[in-house]
Amino acid sequence: MDEVSRKIFGEGAPPAPTRFAPPERATRTEVEASIEALGTQPAVQELLEAIEARVLILNRQRQILFGNGALLEDLGRQDARELLGYRPGEAFGCVHAWDGAAGCGTSEACATCGWAIAILASQENERPEERECLMTVQRRGSTECLELMVKASPMRVGGETFTVLSLRDLRDQKRREALEQVFFHDLLNTVAGIDGWARAIVRGSRSEKAAGRIAFLTEELKREILAQRALLDAERGTLELSLAPVAPSAVLDVVSKMLSGNAIVRGKELLVTCEAHEPLVTDGSLLIRVVANMLKNAYEATQEGGTVRLGARPAGGGCELYVWNAGEIPARVASQIFQRSFTTKTGRGRGLGTFSMKLFGERYLGGTVAFETSADAGTTFSIRLK
Repeated sequence: MDEVSRKIFGEGAPPAPTRFAPPERATRTEVEASIEALGTQPAVQELLEAIEARVLILNRQRQILFGNGALLEDLGRQDARELLGYRPGEAFGCVHAWDGAAGCGTSEACATCGWAIAILASQENERPEERECLMTVQRRGSTECLELMVKASPMRVGGETFTVLSLRDLRDQKRREALEQVFFHDLLNTVAGIDGWARAIVRGSRSEKAAGRIAFLTEELKREILAQRALLDAERGTLELSLAPVAPSAVLDVVSKMLSGNAIVRGKELLVTCEAHEPLVTDGSLLIRVVANMLKNAYEATQEGGTVRLGARPAGGGCELYVWNAGEIPARVASQIFQRSFTTKTGRGRGLGTFSMKLFGERYLGGTVAFETSADAGTTFSIRLK
């Protein structure tokens, strides 16, 4: 038996540790026996094939026994037998699928996975359970962020209980919510600010200050619209770069001024340090968006009276731009930080900031976007470019 089969079916391997779901896996013989049991109910499979949604049938160990045509098409598979024994995250290419030695469901990151939680809850409570799942996957040579509504339901056949998983894609819904949030909330707030200062000019009061605020808010409005347009283009794969030499100091200067009038900076100190002086050949506007998102998050995580650091330094033959704050990101949040739509804030349509950092910074600028966090050292987000 090859190494892949040993991992998938767990044959001849000692029990592996787990950080969340039970690690045990059924052997190939046990999986084949379960498939035979399902074969006694052909109407079940015919029904699942008729459903447009992607559907899986799992055994008690969360291994795949059956996938309908819609699922196979999505995964680029011809035959459901190619998936036998795999767990859902392994079949879909989840980046955390093999963080644990026993595979999908057994790593620390899995404790926050809606897919794993729905399956375990359904098995324990013996009733349908539905959860939202944000999953970062590697497939077809690229990284994708899946946003799914996962419904796990028990199904009893011949004395054995299986789990039927149905998957509904939420990406279009999430995009609509994000657009609503940006255009109906954030942008309207900015427009209201412009309107207020314009009225001050009409009244003849504080005209010089009002003119400055209107100019600032107008630029903010343009940035919001352009940022949303860039994100949509980037996800479609149609974003075009404008490459030119860019001084790291210029990026820091623009980013620090971008948020200077925002309420989130009040009572907080910003320390800017530039130790990198070689120009970068990159898309300056896109790089500014990445670093600005980092800075905005750092401000939001900092209490009044606190300090935020923004800087650039030589690193690995290139340049690293970074933002630091004193807070620590909890482990349950850290494992999901770059997933599309994941957010710790309330309200729909949030969670695009860190996702866009990764999308712009790595897929388009060719850099490495990362973060480090601890109670002692605080949190540093960075983008490294060569």
